[in-house]
Order: sequence, then structure tokens, then C-alpha cells
Amino acid sequence: MAFPNFNEDSALQKPLEHFRAKTKRLKIHPLELLLLWIVGVHLVFLPWAIGGMRLWGQLVSITLALASLGVALIPRHYTEEHTGAGGFRLVTWPKLVRFPIFWIGLLLFGYIALQGSNPAWIYRDDGKGWWMEAIPYIEWLPTSVSVPFDHGGGPWRVMIVYASAWLMGCAIWVGFTRRRTLQALFIAVSANGIALAGFGLIQRMLSNGKLFWFWESPNSSFFSSFVYKNQAGAYLNLTLAVTCGLGTWYYLRGLRRLEKSNPAGLFAFFATCIAVAILVSYARGATLIMLLFLCGCAVAFTVKHLRAPNAARRPVVGIALLLIFCFFLKTGFDALNSREAWTRLSNGLNGQDTSLESRRTATQAAIEMWGNSWRWGVGAGCFRFLFPVYQQHYPSILTLDGKADGPHAYWEHAHNDLVETSLELGVPGLALVLAAGCFLSVRLIRIQFWGNPLGGCATFGNILLIVYARWDFPLQCPAVLVLWVALSVATLSWTQFEEMNPKG
Repeated sequence: MAFPNFNEDSALQKPLEHFRAKTKRLKIHPLELLLLWIVGVHLVFLPWAIGGMRLWGQLVSITLALASLGVALIPRHYTEEHTGAGGFRLVTWPKLVRFPIFWIGLLLFGYIALQGSNPAWIYRDDGKGWWMEAIPYIEWLPTSVSVPFDHGGGPWRVMIVYASAWLMGCAIWVGFTRRRTLQALFIAVSANGIALAGFGLIQRMLSNGKLFWFWESPNSSFFSSFVYKNQAGAYLNLTLAVTCGLGTWYYLRGLRRLEKSNPAGLFAFFATCIAVAILVSYARGATLIMLLFLCGCAVAFTVKHLRAPNAARRPVVGIALLLIFCFFLKTGFDALNSREAWTRLSNGLNGQDTSLESRRTATQAAIEMWGNSWRWGVGAGCFRFLFPVYQQHYPSILTLDGKADGPHAYWEHAHNDLVETSLELGVPGLALVLAAGCFLSVRLIRIQFWGNPLGGCATFGNILLIVYARWDFPLQCPAVLVLWVALSVATLSWTQFEEMNPKG
């Protein structure tokens, strides 16, 4: 009997090649692709629109958010090319009705509308200065401040920003049914992060003192496309978390599939560039959060590698990736003269920078303000209008330099999102926000998000942003808030899909 002439390698490779040749990728439904484009454009647009801090950007944002939920709720007709089996009709609105955050959001907007409909103060401006004038109101109902819609604050303006994030989260939850769609969304977020980081680095080296080289920024400490460098750092930290998660996910999937190459190295390089951009943004809090995140990822990666089966363990590759990452990081620091960034960071930590002390004082004044309005709050977006009453009790924050004859300091935010949100929304509003957070947390813990590299990195990044909000106001930036909510919901969906198909 004659046997075919083949070597050992070809005998092992042929079944795998035959299997791959026979595998056919199912098509994503056109409506889901359309939803992916709308959500992707929304997330990419907001940071480039000055972080969504202007009214025109917020109006575009709410329009895209409404369009995304509208497309997500359109019934879909699936055929064999989408399912690999028989066709069926998918109706998504029942999933939306079963989504607790949908109802929590409706209740929150009803409460904010109640605040806005019962103002206790009205904003007055004579061209030389502004002041608050008391007006009649219903005492047993939540109150707020009546301000012009285009002023930048107030409950109605805040409702647009909150609604954009809420609609985005609901659209992702009910409209994305494939893991590949979420994967494309994460890649878009990562790519936008590297684009923003690159723009920020170029701007730092070649800037003429204007945002986008032509727009006079109201804040001199801008970075990339953001008016405020700390909000830029917060946004880049979220994209860094997604980028690290994607790189780790591709790396571990490559080990399972015995792939000769995959994009893990590319995402490691992207993560390095984003990390360098955060450092040279001079955002001290964002830099500390970045370092904490990278250290956590390094520890988790090492533990994951040590616990892997011997057959799948590649210690040389893992060590090489960490060394390459550190090399690129050091090269970027040296090339961009990172000494100033480290100097600013160390000055803040050793007490030489008085801005940290003034923030602590502002937080104390905000807590005093909360003590007088904890039940119903002062109204969403109304902190900046009523805070001067409490600011005058703390002379060190009355002026920019802390001196009695210095220029007056105007605090738009408390530099503490946790306190500011609490005193604006009161107990009912805060309870609703915490309920939404508890729902996401419980669901993520139940499916053990830490076991999934992308889900773990993205969730870790989201948690650190809340920690960062303890001494700054990143969530007051629409771009950061919308991305944070989108990542929270997308991470939950992704981890559930991964649990159903752990082999990738």
C-alpha cells in the first residue's frame, strides 16, 4: 500500500488551513453597520468640537444621539447571510424597556425638568457685571437658577449633555448585537485617541498660542482640541485604557490561535504615544492616573502570563513587549523634554504649587454649600451661579493669587465632580445616578469583567476616572462624559459576548 509523502509540519497545518478556508464570516446587518457609523462619528466628533463645551457642539451631539437610538430601534430582518441559518425578524424595543438605565434616565430628566421649572434665582447682567436676583418660587419643590440658554449652564443646558450620554448608552445596549461591531467601535475610539495625542504633541511643539492655530482659547492651558488640559488628559486616559485592552486582547487571542502575527504590537505603540501625550499635557492628576493605570496593567499582565498553561506561556515575548513599551515611553519623554512635566507634577505633590491648596479650599466651600442644599440640590448646572455666596467665606479663593487686591476668581466648577454633582442634583438626583452605577457594577462583577483583557482595562480606566473626579471636573466635559458612558455600556456588552464565545 502506498502512503502519501508528507512531512510532520504539513500534516499539522493542513487541517487548520482547511478549516480556515471553509470558515465564512457572517455579514453584519446594514442597520447595525449604520448605527456603528453614527455612534462612531459621534464619539470621534465630540473631542474635536472643543470637547463639546460649546452650544453648537452639544446640539450636534444630541442630534447624533437621537439618530443613533432611532436607528437602533428600527426592526431588522435577518437573512441567512447574517445568521448562517434561517432568517428572522428582530425587534429591539423590548430590550430597551428591560434596560434599567433607560428608566433611570427618564426619572432623572423628569427631576431636572422639575428643578428647571421652579427657579428661585434669575441671572442678571448689565454689561459691567452679573448678579443673582431672588424671585418667587414653590418652596417644597426642587429649585434652580433661571439663566439664558446660551450662557453655558443651567438645568436645560445640562439636560442636553446628559441626554446625549444616556441616548448613546441606550443605543449601544439595544442596537449592537455582534461582538465584531463592538470591536470596531473600540478600535475607532483608540484610533481617535492616537489622533488627538498626535495633534496635541504637534501643537505642544509648534503652537502659536492659539487652539487649532487660529482660535483664541479662553483658557491658556489648553491641550490638543480641549480648552482645558486636565479634561484632555482625562479623555486620553480613557482612550489609553481602550488601546491597552485591545492590545492585550489581540495578544492573548494570538496565543490561543497560534497566530504568527497580530496587531498587539501596533496597539502597544499607540498606547505609548498616548501616554507620552498625557505626560506633556502637564495635567498632573491625569498623569498620576495614567501611571497608576499602567502599573496596574503591568501587574495584571504578569499575573496572567504566570497563570497561563505552559504550552501557551511565552515569557520571552511578554518580557520583550514590556521592555519595548518602556523603551518607547522613555524615548518619547526624552524627545519632548518631559522635565517640565515632571517638575510641575513634583511641585504639586510636595506642596509648592498653591493651586492644589485652593482646590481643597474650594471643595470645603462646596461641602458647606451642599450642607445647606443637600435635600433638593441647587439645580443641575447651577453651581457656578450660587457658589460666590459661599466663596466669600474663604478669602484665599476670592482672588486668583490669594491676595486681597488680586483679580477676582470665578469658580465655574468645584474641582470635585463628586461634591458638585451631589449639591446640584440633591438626594433624589444623586440616588438615581448611583442606581445606574450600581446596575452596571453588579452586572460587570457577575460576569467577572476582570477575566477579560479588554473589559478589564476599559473598566479599570473608567473607575480611575471617577477617582480622578475627586479633585477635578473631567465629567463636566461632554466629550469625556459621553465616552465614559459609552465605554461603560459597551464594555458590559462586550464582556457578555466574550463569555458566550471565550475562544474568540
